[in-house]
Amino acid sequence: MTLFIHLQIKPIAQIQFRNEWVAQMKVEFPEAIIFEADAHSESIVINQGILFLKTAKKVVLYLDSHANEKLGACAPLIEKVFRNKVIQSIIFIQGENEMFEKMAKMMKKEVLRAESTKKSLTEIHRFLKP
Repeated sequence: MTLFIHLQIKPIAQIQFRNEWVAQMKVEFPEAIIFEADAHSESIVINQGILFLKTAKKVVLYLDSHANEKLGACAPLIEKVFRNKVIQSIIFIQGENEMFEKMAKMMKKEVLRAESTKKSLTEIHRFLKP
């Protein structure tokens, strides 16, 4: 199974319930599971994302972040993606987040800048190619 994880690390008033990136991924990869959460999500929601990781073979993690926001509820899920040695992952960030970038660097994970949906699609297609 391919798992797409879209996390919003923003003030609660700026959380969006419709996202161009997610909409495009649903069109391009209809067979994939798409999991969405934000820094203010309930722990039960985050735990569902962690459960999805148990059956995933490949993970696309997309973090939409404001620079000074805390990872909040998303931190355990992000850490599970970073620490998992079995699952292949590709990681994107739109915006900046110092804590996320420190975690990625510490875990030796490459983080790609999400400059456009088209560019990330190219990278994802290359990543998912058998």
